[in-house]
Amino acid sequence: MIRRLQSSSGQGVLEVVLVVAAFSALVAVATPVYLGMQGRKADKDAQAHLVATVPIAQAYREDHRSYAGMDSLDLYDIDPRVSPGLAVAWVKRSGYCLTDTVHGRTWSLRGPFRGDPKFHANGLCE
Repeated sequence: MIRRLQSSSGQGVLEVVLVVAAFSALVAVATPVYLGMQGRKADKDAQAHLVATVPIAQAYREDHRSYAGMDSLDLYDIDPRVSPGLAVAWVKRSGYCLTDTVHGRTWSLRGPFRGDPKFHANGLCE
């Protein structure tokens, strides 16, 4: 028994080092994949919030005959389910720019629009 203990010099340490190295490699590969997936989810959520707010902006226009003066509080008054990250970047009599931020990622949508919405990866609708 004593000979066996003496002959295993450093074998346990080597096993621990290999396990730590394998775990580190796994984390190094998985982290960017996970963060990319979270970023894409945040983008899709922000875009979905913007599209869901368009009918609310249309309701504001029907009530006031113009988009002029519309702000995020007016949209919340019409429908309290509006995303908490939503803001009205600018508004004109016949158009508006809505922005939404989810997990630090901001998207904007210029309205009204026909057909498919055109999203912008900034808060300027440009």
